[in-house]
Amino acid sequence: CPKLKALAVNDSLQVIHESCVHFDTDLPEFRTHGGVNQNTDQQTVTAPPVMWIKAFDLVLERLKINGIDYSSVAAISGSGQQHGSVYWKRGAINTLKNLKSDNFLHNQLSQCFSCRDSPIWMDSSTTQYCKQLEQWVGGPQRL
Repeated sequence: CPKLKALAVNDSLQVIHESCVHFDTDLPEFRTHGGVNQNTDQQTVTAPPVMWIKAFDLVLERLKINGIDYSSVAAISGSGQQHGSVYWKRGAINTLKNLKSDNFLHNQLSQCFSCRDSPIWMDSSTTQYCKQLEQWVGGPQRL
């Protein structure tokens, strides 16, 4: 099930807190199936970047409810399995520079993306253009 999972470990690498957000069930407003939106053309597969950010907000909030003390956090690491593209609007850097800790990230960043739905690794909607590009440069080996 596509999800965002967070673990908090101590200095002995023992898991002390764990939280998870399932995209489809915890964030139904994005209407994803398997964490993605698949077009009827069966080639266009996207996911909304705001969903990922809202999931991040929610997983951090759940960790907090479960007792994590963020003042003792030394580092945060992340890994994304969706391999998605995120397209920022011009001027989004100003929002990033002025984020407020008393407001959720998804509230602050929701207007910063130029694409509401971004292509992910499953998308094959540009296959014909990729093949044309290969031909124009002399084949896949030259490319």
